[in-house]
Amino acid sequence: MEHIKIDVANAADRDSLVCILARNGYTVRIGREKRGKNNVYTYFVEYWR
Repeated sequence: MEHIKIDVANAADRDSLVCILARNGYTVRIGREKRGKNNVYTYFVEYWR
């Protein structure tokens, strides 16, 4: 089972994407992670079947 991450910066866009994926039978989660050495977070939507 492959987990796929999509980077989405805008909170409203993340919410819309989660709704679309969940309605189509995917398991979804919203997350954030630090990438690199700076203190900036990258927000993403992760989904899988």
